[in-house]
Amino acid sequence: MDVWQYQYAYNPLYHSYCDLLNLNPSTIQGIEQVPYLPIALFREHVIKTGLWTSEAVFRSSGTTGAIQSQHHIRSLEWYHRISKNCFESCFDKPDDYTWLALLPSYLERPDSSLVDMAHHFMQIKPFPENKFYPSPNIGIVNALQDLKIKNQKTILLGVSFALLDLFANFRVPIWNNLIVMETGGMKGRRQEMTREELYDNIKLHHPDVRIVSEYGMTELMSQAYKIDLHFSPGPTMKVFTRDISDPLNLTNYGQRGAINIIDLGNLDTCSFIATDDIGMSYRDGSFDVLGRLDQSDMRGCNLMYT
Repeated sequence: MDVWQYQYAYNPLYHSYCDLLNLNPSTIQGIEQVPYLPIALFREHVIKTGLWTSEAVFRSSGTTGAIQSQHHIRSLEWYHRISKNCFESCFDKPDDYTWLALLPSYLERPDSSLVDMAHHFMQIKPFPENKFYPSPNIGIVNALQDLKIKNQKTILLGVSFALLDLFANFRVPIWNNLIVMETGGMKGRRQEMTREELYDNIKLHHPDVRIVSEYGMTELMSQAYKIDLHFSPGPTMKVFTRDISDPLNLTNYGQRGAINIIDLGNLDTCSFIATDDIGMSYRDGSFDVLGRLDQSDMRGCNLMYT
């Protein structure tokens, strides 16, 4: 609530949005009443709380001809600290691992938050095998083979379509200390599939491979990770769901809805984000991501925005 009051006072866009909804410090009594800013506004506005100079600007990949979301970053050190804390809440320290990043569509964009995070993790302890790969190829297979011989703790970080191509076309070495971490996204390269279908497709080739998922986005500082049944948010992140047809109404735990996120890492921008993802949140803080809002689902949100 302290963060909400601070951002209401010093973020002009968010202040205007709350006022249009007749929601302000005199009418809001608890966190369940706080309004969430539609994520689409990151495509149309520079969103900042307070006056400061951007050290970096992260931009979404978007689609051809689409306006990219942009997230102005006051401090990269702050983003790195948040990302590290989120990672360590689910795994060991990032410098305990060798990092192989298979991110074809992201490497073309130096303003990708995912590339920046992976690069930072690689730099904490620069293992000689730490490397970005522009495509699935024999080089990444050979690197994995060498790391398997050393029994080195390794994370293979990749977008979904690239991981599918790698495991379908190569004999990928697998060992207990390897974690395959998918970040979602077919990027138009393959037919969209559920996360479970992705896991099943990869395990067709290697039944014993350990697969986890990362959930993050340009507009967020924090990340969540799926290791077992559900996503576990980092310590600066809390997930709720809202009624798809009534965006100001939160749904109950375990009920399907559109995902709202409180990200306290977004202290300098906006910590209260209404995403375009559909999912479920649970009483223990975990959540699931089930898909994306389609145009009919978004009608209620668009009417509210209008």
